[in-house]
Amino acid sequence: MLPLLRQPDDMFIVMAPGDETTLEFDAPPPPPAGWTRDFLLYSDGWIKDADMNTALGNTVGPLPFHAIRRYPYAPGETYPDDAAHRAYLREYETRRVDRH
Repeated sequence: MLPLLRQPDDMFIVMAPGDETTLEFDAPPPPPAGWTRDFLLYSDGWIKDADMNTALGNTVGPLPFHAIRRYPYAPGETYPDDAAHRAYLREYETRRVDRH
């Protein structure tokens, strides 16, 4: 999954309820005495809940992308269809989750 976290693009980690992603990194040296340090996590992505009032909330697709004009897609709009995006879909978007 690390390649999906390196830079903002249209290739996301798709998670289901209960999934977890753990990030680990080397901590910098401790701050000077009396100082505190905060860490900020900047994320680039979308949240689509599985609510019946959410557009297509019972499916993963259609996948969002940065140039999207509206969701669901505007007429004539599609997820990017180039070699890199097709490879991403083949390699990472393979899991099936059945709803009970």
